[in-house]
Amino acid sequence: MVSLQSKEDYESLHPDAWGIPTPSAASISERDKCLSDAGIGLDGLLSGSTSNESLDMVIMPGMAFDKELARLGHGKGYYDFFLQKLHQQANVTHGQTKMHMPFLVGLALKEQLFNNEQKIPTDESDWPLDALIVGDGSVIRK
Repeated sequence: MVSLQSKEDYESLHPDAWGIPTPSAASISERDKCLSDAGIGLDGLLSGSTSNESLDMVIMPGMAFDKELARLGHGKGYYDFFLQKLHQQANVTHGQTKMHMPFLVGLALKEQLFNNEQKIPTDESDWPLDALIVGDGSVIRK
């Protein structure tokens, strides 16, 4: 994941072969990664961060969602791993400032939302969403 500085920065991204907005190859060296390859940088902080920076929101894709705000991803655990590393970083106090976890938002088509009695199977490594925005205009929050 890369850090975006503004709406204009986001709008400068170009779709890749799958339609995913992607930074140009020329701009990669100028961008901060949210996590280093090892997860936490050599200084104990998220790569490219200072002691009081943290993410505000993470938009999480999924294959299916339930009304308890659980999500079924694509099975690789990438977002769960990323969030675990963020959680570890948030629990490290830097001076007087403690970082916060980002607000977790899922985006779903109404067909991806399970009905009331159906539940997504989860385990301790899965992170629940804080909110789900559904394609029919509804929003589900904790």
